[in-house]
Parts: sequence; C-alpha cells; structure tokens
Amino acid sequence: MDAEVSSERTLDPQEFLEKFADHVARRDYRGALAACKERLSTKPDDRYALQMRETVQQYLDTAEDAELIDDDPDGDAVPLLNELHEPAQSAMERGLNALLRYFDDEEHLWAVGEQAVGIFLDVGQLTPWGKRREALLETSKSLTLRLTNRLSAARHGGPLPSFSVAADLGKGEWLFEALGQLWNHYALGLERPAWLVEGCRSEWQGSSMETLVGFSADGLGKAGVGELCDVLIQVWTLERTVVCGLLGDDPPPSLDYGIAAVLAEIRRRPLVEAPIAGFMDSFYLMTHVVYVLNAFNGFLPNRRTDCPWLYAYLERSLWFLLREVKRDLSNVPAAVAASTLASDALDMVAEAVDCLRGLDEGDSEQLCAGITWLLSRQEADDLFYSPAAKRPAATEYDHVHPTWTAAAALQLQREAPS
Repeated sequence: MDAEVSSERTLDPQEFLEKFADHVARRDYRGALAACKERLSTKPDDRYALQMRETVQQYLDTAEDAELIDDDPDGDAVPLLNELHEPAQSAMERGLNALLRYFDDEEHLWAVGEQAVGIFLDVGQLTPWGKRREALLETSKSLTLRLTNRLSAARHGGPLPSFSVAADLGKGEWLFEALGQLWNHYALGLERPAWLVEGCRSEWQGSSMETLVGFSADGLGKAGVGELCDVLIQVWTLERTVVCGLLGDDPPPSLDYGIAAVLAEIRRRPLVEAPIAGFMDSFYLMTHVVYVLNAFNGFLPNRRTDCPWLYAYLERSLWFLLREVKRDLSNVPAAVAASTLASDALDMVAEAVDCLRGLDEGDSEQLCAGITWLLSRQEADDLFYSPAAKRPAATEYDHVHPTWTAAAALQLQREAPS
C-alpha cells in the first residue's frame, strides 16, 4: 500500500521568522502567537519558536494588564517628506546648538570624549557647501583641539573626571580615545600632533586582538550581541587607522582579524525580533553594521541590495517602535513602561530613520511617520527625550545621545561627501 502523503507542509524557518516579524511589526501579537503555534505544530522541538511564543505571551499579558493595546495603532496620516524638510532642519539646528552649549562645560565635553566631535562633523560633511557647513566644521575643529589638550594632560598624569572615556588610563581606553582624536585631526585637515601619533603606536605595538578589543579570532563566537557591537566599532577603528595610514611610515603589525571577520560572525547570529528579550541589543548591532558600511554616513547613499535582510529588519523594527511609542504611559508603572522600550525609543527610532533615510528612496509612510514623531519629542530646552527617559540621565553620554541621534536623523537635505 502506498504511504500516505501528508497535506501539511512544514513551515520553513525563514518563512516562519518573516511571518512572525510581520505580525509583530503590525502589533498583531495574537497573529504572532498563531504563527508560533503553526510552526510548533510541525516542529515541536523548535526552541526558537518556543522562546518567541513564551516571550510574546508574557508581553501580551503585561500589555493587557496595563491597557497598552488599542484597536487603532496607526493614527493620523503623516506629512510627506518635502513638507518635513523645513521643520526638520529647524529642529536639527536647535538641537545641535543645545548640545554645543552643553559642551561649553569642559567636564561635559571630556566625559563624552572624541565622539562629541562626530556629532557635528558627521552632520557637517553632509551639509551643502556654504556658511553653515563651514561653521559646523569649525566647531568640530575647536572641540577636537580642546579634547586633544585634555588627552595630552591625561597621558602625562593629569586629573580626569570619573566618567571620562580615558578615566582609568587603561591601555584600551586611552588608545581608542586617542585613535578617535587622531582621525578627527585627519578628517578636518589638522596637523596630527607627533606625541599623539607616537602614543597610539606605542599603546598598540605588541598587543593582541584579545588585549585590544577583548576577543581573539577564535573567541569571537563567544561574544554576546552587545559585546559584538563594541567589537565591531573597535575593529573598524583599528582597520581605518591602518588603511588611512594615520600612524605614518611606521604602522603597527597586521591585525589578527579585521572587520570582515566580525561581519561574518554577526551574519551567523539570528536576528532577534521585537519584543523578544535581546531585541534592543540586536537592533543596535544592526544599525551599527550600517554605520560601519557607510563610514557613519561618510559614503551615501546606502544600497539596499548590499544587505536586503538588514534593511528589512530595520523597517520591521521601526514599525514596531512607532506603534510602541503611541501608548499612553501616564498611568503605567515605571517597570512596565520600561518594558515597552519607551525609555530608549527615541534613540532607536532616530537610528532606524537615519539608516533608512540613507537609502535615499524618497517618500515612505514609515519614514515620514518616524520623522514626524521625532519632531514631537523636542522640548523647550531644544533637547530630545524619549517618553519614559530617566531624568537626569545616568551619564553625560546618555544625556546627549537622544539629541545626537535625532539631529542626525533630521538632516533630510544631504549632500554626499566628495
């Protein structure tokens, strides 16, 4: 007798993930649970599907208890991109000026370190030629020189504030702050101080990758997702230094592994969809993959064909976040509010908008909705805040990061660097 052929087809893992993610992006959690049930009916030992089902069910129970689910998550129609240019430009300018006032305080500037320069330099390099571009680049130069003076004092035993990136004068801390400052000198056409070049070379010389970034080539597979994000940026910084010849005619030894190995390890990891535990780390890792590929908006436009899976993930994540932030949290306990990602939503929405805007694909409802929501989060002090942000922020970095990312995302008129 012929064997019976089952009419039930096993849902392919990728099909399941896409179906699940589509439901979550639309905030259809019951649909997401149904997708898990469908997958588990034919593959009951799928640990990933089991984990997602459990996490979504817990989230759904909490959301219903706090009355966070509504029947109309989409809200009103949003303006088109050309209608957003003027308000976005104004908000961006006010935000940057507020950050510049904050950095008038030497301790605030030193606490953020060389990354403070990038806030203005990254926007400046995309600004059309003219007075505004010149002003942003001059601001970047001024901040760079102030920081270099502090770093010089730090190297020779000067006092450091407790939150400084170089506070402990550890090998890695001093080196990466110094490499960032060295790049800023190079990018801005400033003369690179001999002591800075020699200091970087000396700190780097003879150090293994495990010493420099925390992981050897064989150990990359043991790095957590959050750790991988740090390793990605650090290895990119090291490789950029070598490729651009920032240390002159006497470069350090070749790296044990480079950015290609880190990207390969990242690609081996499964994407964590919202609202599953670990989503935030996975999301930030993906935005920073984009920033590495385009040198923090130094090479635009982004190309969807380079990583279609990556941009699709960011689009799904942005839809989820835009629905998440519309919840009324005024009567919600702080612990529940935190579970909705409301305390970090602005930074995440801003980075997603920045990466997707970099594709230069024109109007999209999703992109315009993200920009519109960002504009609604600027307060009287011209800074941007997440709905459930801790005030005051725990660190200077946490204080500036929302406005930093929002300003970058709201730069809608971008001239690709030459």
